[in-house]
Amino acid sequence: MINVAPFRKENLTTKFVSVYFLIAFVEIIAEYFNDVFFISISKSLLMPLLMLVYWSASKKINYTFILSLAALWVADLFFMSNTMNSIIIGSLFSLTYQLLIIYMVFKMIKFPGYIPMIIGALPFLFFYVIVATITYDILGITFGLFIIQGLVTVFFGGCCLGNYFIKSNTSNTLLLISSILFTATQFILIIKIYYIKFSIFQPIAMLFFVVAQFLLYKFLLHEEKKLKRYLIINRFKNAELEQS
Repeated sequence: MINVAPFRKENLTTKFVSVYFLIAFVEIIAEYFNDVFFISISKSLLMPLLMLVYWSASKKINYTFILSLAALWVADLFFMSNTMNSIIIGSLFSLTYQLLIIYMVFKMIKFPGYIPMIIGALPFLFFYVIVATITYDILGITFGLFIIQGLVTVFFGGCCLGNYFIKSNTSNTLLLISSILFTATQFILIIKIYYIKFSIFQPIAMLFFVVAQFLLYKFLLHEEKKLKRYLIINRFKNAELEQS
């Protein structure tokens, strides 16, 4: 009689991570050579794959994260089109993704306080002021959406950096690097507008984007494990108090 091991979704995590980075590699190469066919296929697979990675690794699914990835996936699909309407709709879904991530993160970490947040926001604000100055004429009617996304990013980046100043643990480090990479991605894409003949910008932006998303997923898992350890410790403390 053959013994069949029970199905454990955790056993699939490594496989899903490998496929995620394989598709990401295809996407980066396709961006470099501007291969529209492979870009459309690989980009449409990235977020669903990250959902599978998270589903297989997490003991307690955070559905806000799943919903945020779904919003980002829809945004990516619209961004593949160069029409103005598609870009606007994609930007709205991208903004939805940012707001969902902020909501999710602030349920896990403490607000660092206004002073650390403001100090932490300064580098991000400096970047967006420069970008807003050079892109005002280019972005046209989408400039308003860009400003809103910029303010959201500045606020979120300031909180991440402020938290890192206060306590530079693993979770805050993962979150900070992820937010910096997201910001760098936007900066590179703006540079690409001015230096469109250089094909290296889009692959670099895609590399930063892929790594940033993966680090955000790692942050989520790390916070989940911290909460589990906290609950176990509390359970033991309560048991000891009851016995005494």
